[in-house]
Amino acid sequence: MNQKSVSRCDCTPVVGTRFGGESGRPPSITIIEAVAAAENIAPTELDPLGEEIDLKAIDRLFREQGETSTSPKLLRCSVAGWNVFVRGDGAIRVCDPNRITEPESAFEKAICD
Repeated sequence: MNQKSVSRCDCTPVVGTRFGGESGRPPSITIIEAVAAAENIAPTELDPLGEEIDLKAIDRLFREQGETSTSPKLLRCSVAGWNVFVRGDGAIRVCDPNRITEPESAFEKAICD
């Protein structure tokens, strides 16, 4: 399965953000902030996500991207009812599974309000 097929969805992206880089934020924190933005609430108002996904494992998975990895990394998961896509280059998309669109990569679709 290639990266494009894993990121392919028929849901609508509502939040696009990045981890790492100048912000230095780990993927776990960025996912929490992105899901909160999709919900239009503060991150502290979210139910704890630790029971849904292993945030430390996500940080470990993407920590070594580009240093020791032989292939690009992509994670697709469901968090608090949202479809979340995380790419090794730092891109994150939160998509609304209730807003159906034509199937294509979540990273190629425009972010909608």
